Amino acid sequence: MPPSNDPFYAGLGQAVRIGTEMLAALIVGGGLGWVADTYLFDAGPWGLVMGLVIGVAAGIRNAMRAAQRWISPADKLTSGKSESDF
Repeated sequence: MPPSNDPFYAGLGQAVRIGTEMLAALIVGGGLGWVADTYLFDAGPWGLVMGLVIGVAAGIRNAMRAAQRWISPADKLTSGKSESDF
């Protein structure tokens, strides 16, 4: 099925992608912090806290990179370039 040219669905897809990436980064960071606390360091909640902080930072970084790569349909019309040029 070809992608939709409707800007609403394109924006909705981008928002879902960014949200999913942020959630995944939180889960991975929190999971690694929990593993570090439970099996490696026995340092209380600090491994989990640091894992969540690193997960938030990674999620924000991924969201910013994804948002910078995304081109709105209005920008495509005014730039004169096709999607394959980006």
